[in-house]
Amino acid sequence: MATALDQTLDVIARIDKAISPQEICDGLTHFTSDFGLDCMIAGTMPSPRDHGKAQEQHLLVSEFPNGWMERYLRKEYVFIDPIIRRIQSDLAPFHWLEALPYIQDETAGVATRMLNEACEFNLKAGFAVPMITLDGTIAAVSLGGEKTDIPPHAPAMISMVSTFAIGRAIELRSRERKRIEARLTPREIECLKWAAEGKTEWEISVILSISEHTADKHLANAHRKLKAANRPQAVANAIRLGLIP
Repeated sequence: MATALDQTLDVIARIDKAISPQEICDGLTHFTSDFGLDCMIAGTMPSPRDHGKAQEQHLLVSEFPNGWMERYLRKEYVFIDPIIRRIQSDLAPFHWLEALPYIQDETAGVATRMLNEACEFNLKAGFAVPMITLDGTIAAVSLGGEKTDIPPHAPAMISMVSTFAIGRAIELRSRERKRIEARLTPREIECLKWAAEGKTEWEISVILSISEHTADKHLANAHRKLKAANRPQAVANAIRLGLIP
């Protein structure tokens, strides 16, 4: 019979294989839905200067009910949300209800309206897991649903899996950013792929029906864009960025 640790490690292994935010979400909520937590959002905390699109840049994974995040962002609820305030002041995992004392008097009316509107989207209860990223940024996973049932042993499991999930989401975003910055052409990627198979420039030129000089040029460009000192490093960097499957 699988133990709680076995179950947790199985979920972490699934998330570790995720290659998109959606797969991260599916892996996490497949596990947390047993506790009534069937939707989630993960991201870093915005600053008071972040408005509109700048807020969206902080979202790593967003799988709340259709329409709710659009409303949340449009009305800039992030600045009065007691859950966000709790995350920014206390890094211990908590049930959403534990954030109610963080409602400020001057924004109590708006905060209450926000919570009531969330209930309309079946976000009536939840659990949040704050964390600090490697660069010192505050981030969090917030899981919600219509009715939760979280036994005493579950918060530690949820926290462990959620922390791994947001770390994976940050890793995928960083990899995508580096892929965009590298801007390798399809032909450069093809040449690298064959180089990874151990092919020489001449063999690559024959396979791709290009000159040996052109193959060498494509590889040289790939080395430069990937900031690689040699071919093995270029191939390794390409694999790390997901350019070579």
